[in-house]
Amino acid sequence: MKKIIIHHGFHPEVKREYNGEHIHKVLYERGGVEGKDFHTGAHLNDQTTFYRLDNNAWIKGLGNEKYVTDWTDEERWGRVEEVEYDDAGNVLSRQDLGFMILRVDRSKGLL
Repeated sequence: MKKIIIHHGFHPEVKREYNGEHIHKVLYERGGVEGKDFHTGAHLNDQTTFYRLDNNAWIKGLGNEKYVTDWTDEERWGRVEEVEYDDAGNVLSRQDLGFMILRVDRSKGLL
């Protein structure tokens, strides 16, 4: 049996179910970036990873399965993977599918 799982760390107590939302594929990954975040001025450590999606947006990983658009922390994303289980419930395989948007604030012009 295959199941699509959404990983998100902003509210881990809330289980987010996949309901057919669009999954954006990762076109490019850039990791190990040091320096300062262009928008917030916060220091980036070598664990910061940026992902370019098929809609030409960049999202950044903040650690602990937290992903935001690189230009705002208001647009939050979840990592989506397909997990295949056997009849006993053991994991047979995992495949990353991409990212899907979890929260958008349209009143502020996000997305």
